[in-house]
Amino acid sequence: MNNVLYSLVIRNLKKYLRDRAAVFFSFLSVIIILLLYILFLGKMQVDTLQAELGDIDSLGWLVSSWIMSGILMVSTVTVPLGAIGGLIDDRADNILDDFYVSPVSRNKLALSYLISSWVIALVLVLINLVIGQIYVVSQGGELLSVFSFIKVLLLLIFSIMTFSSFFFYLSIFIKTRNAFGTLSTIVGTFIGFLGGIYIPIGVLGKSVQTFMNIIPTAHAVTIIRSVYMDSAVNDVFKNAPAGVYENYAETFGLQITIGNFQFREWHMLLSMGIFMIIFYALSILKLSKSKL
Repeated sequence: MNNVLYSLVIRNLKKYLRDRAAVFFSFLSVIIILLLYILFLGKMQVDTLQAELGDIDSLGWLVSSWIMSGILMVSTVTVPLGAIGGLIDDRADNILDDFYVSPVSRNKLALSYLISSWVIALVLVLINLVIGQIYVVSQGGELLSVFSFIKVLLLLIFSIMTFSSFFFYLSIFIKTRNAFGTLSTIVGTFIGFLGGIYIPIGVLGKSVQTFMNIIPTAHAVTIIRSVYMDSAVNDVFKNAPAGVYENYAETFGLQITIGNFQFREWHMLLSMGIFMIIFYALSILKLSKSKL
């Protein structure tokens, strides 16, 4: 990274972190989901599992791992979106016009906003990951192994890059703070549903399940859960009757099936990669024909 790009990235990072409201609203969906889980959703899921499996000590570990892995996915969506808001602010304040008359190339300017969103998202999501692990342990669970921790972290980075590509492309068209605020509100409202957190995907109608299962949020949360919850799943379902785990996995989003086709992990990673490449390519194409 050359000096100009580095300076722009640092400038964007400082600008974001100085805006405490932006940082707070990046976490607002996470806070809402956690409160709903503590007040309602957690007990409902535990009661459902106890009815099938009996009173197992590891249920708290399983359920807390389920919600925390879902919250991590939500963070990889909402935090990059909040970070990219710096571009909208600079456009609204006419700061971009000052950059356009400077020697800074348009490509470096665009890349600085994108890299800033990656860095901000990675730091804040990593904080979420650590806090989530502390919470899981407080519920009787165990810490992720070093290998699992690294794998989850890599999946989170990939998820951050996937969703930041989409929001960066949208940001090219958004001209005002009000429009960006509306987008943030819509995303914050629906991300809990799209991630199958408020209502597990398996209890919805087939047509709704199919729609949710083809979008990247379902793929991201499923592969993150598959690693994050692996030890808890093995402990809870080790003595369960045949078919109980399969029913749980289908209901609570640990696997994705459309028709008779069950997605494997590499299918989901591939679909996310294609989604990411498409929107980065569209962003480059748009920027080559116009300014930010």
